[in-house]
Amino acid sequence: MGLVARSKRRGGNFPHPFLIGGEMRFIQVGIGSMGRRWLQWLTGNSDAEVVALVDVDPTALASARAAGNYREEICFSSLRDALKHVDADALVCITPPVHHKQCVTQAMKAGLNVITEKPMADSLPDCISILRTSHDTERTCVVSQNYRYKPETQTLAHLVRSGQIGDIGQVKIDYYLGWDCEGRFTQEIEHPLLVDMSIHHFDLIRFVTGLNVVSVRGESWNPPWSNYKGDCSSALVFELENGAHVVYNASWGAKGQFCGWDGNWQIEGSKGSILYEKGQITIYEAPKLYRVTKTETVCIKKPEKTGQEYVLNNFIHSLKHGLRPQTDVFDNIHSIAMVFAAIKAVKTGKRTPVLDRRLQQAIADYKPRLAKEEA
Repeated sequence: MGLVARSKRRGGNFPHPFLIGGEMRFIQVGIGSMGRRWLQWLTGNSDAEVVALVDVDPTALASARAAGNYREEICFSSLRDALKHVDADALVCITPPVHHKQCVTQAMKAGLNVITEKPMADSLPDCISILRTSHDTERTCVVSQNYRYKPETQTLAHLVRSGQIGDIGQVKIDYYLGWDCEGRFTQEIEHPLLVDMSIHHFDLIRFVTGLNVVSVRGESWNPPWSNYKGDCSSALVFELENGAHVVYNASWGAKGQFCGWDGNWQIEGSKGSILYEKGQITIYEAPKLYRVTKTETVCIKKPEKTGQEYVLNNFIHSLKHGLRPQTDVFDNIHSIAMVFAAIKAVKTGKRTPVLDRRLQQAIADYKPRLAKEEA
């Protein structure tokens, strides 16, 4: 009998049988463009082993099998078949968001721990279902918020959380790209920017400031030249739990000069401000009202692992040591809730709480059972 069945009987996340000396065995669901990159990260990790590939597209499976020299018998058209035929410890889900809930909950109910690409799911009820399943099965589910694990954003978070500019009072984020998503699901949905991209920035707001978000108001629109069906531009104002405000201007339909994927940030506190623009971080010390007394460009050090490679490492490390990974669903629910609240706000034109009563109740009912690893 395989590890999946044994895990279901044992209950609890830790310790796992694979820790006795073997690699963590992964099923990967979704072998498209992002899926092929995940295969590279998995095969490049000495603590991971790919034991099954799943995709509804036989051409994608054949291509991945040839590229990675995988055996035909570990390639499946459904997760159900993969679970029947292989023993696994974990699953990576790289499907379109509409399929996340089915894939992720099925895996956790089968005893697997999960990494899923962002966003957690494409609706709040589906996100709550994933949260509940993680709680009830005692399986770990991590959302790959890889933007946290860039050298620049790690440095930015350290500077802000260390108190170098004092208490945060206001933040401005400008994000503008002309991004052609032809052929991807994002081109067809109602709010492509907010659903597929802004989740990164919203999660970074929480990560960099160390604060959750209380409410949001704003507007969204589609410029006349856009090739998106839904609104690809937005202007939002978030209120943080300390009363500070974040102004977020973003567009995937920009023309002219573009910014980096993280956007440009100006973070202002009681002792000064931090400007993050085009990969450079500058601190402006202003301890008394507005006069700047010192300006410093910060040296950014690159860690050994970044992006999804860090997400994967953190996932495996946390399982080994009985900790919650940094972006598990119990944390990420506060980031994805910002997306759904923003969509509601631009539709209604009203200030919208990030956590409605239903979500507040779900967070109260489905609390994590493990201590969280320090960022």
